[in-house]
Amino acid sequence: MEESPWPSDEALRAWVHYLGAHTLVERAIERHLHDAAGISHAEYEILARLDGAPGRRMRMGELAAVLFSPGSRLNYRINRLAGLGWVRREQHPTDRRGLYAVLTGAGADFLHGVAPGYRQAVHDAVIAPLTGDEFAELGRISRKLFQHHLARGN
Repeated sequence: MEESPWPSDEALRAWVHYLGAHTLVERAIERHLHDAAGISHAEYEILARLDGAPGRRMRMGELAAVLFSPGSRLNYRINRLAGLGWVRREQHPTDRRGLYAVLTGAGADFLHGVAPGYRQAVHDAVIAPLTGDEFAELGRISRKLFQHHLARGN
């Protein structure tokens, strides 16, 4: 008889609840951004990352790395955001192969207009259902998982 990879029924239930919670939280945020702003969560994150970067610009490779996004998917999203006038590409001044993604003024204005609703959606989906201690524990667990996978190069 083959041994189950789950150490216990409780571990299996925890995994199933984690998967369900992750899916439902992401769906709630995605729905909010689509309905309120016509963008995806991934597009919002691109705008937010650029807004927080020095000069509101990042090299495309660096942006792909912090988003854990393949270059082709990032290029597709940057093209869409550029078409809306919120992002533009700029050539690196000394590296002919290097490109920057740059948040435009219109993109920053759009992001800042959408951000309060985004924060509310995150609050409603993740923060409100938890006590302060539970949210702190979620932060500790999430950080531990994140660091584990970064260390493994995932």
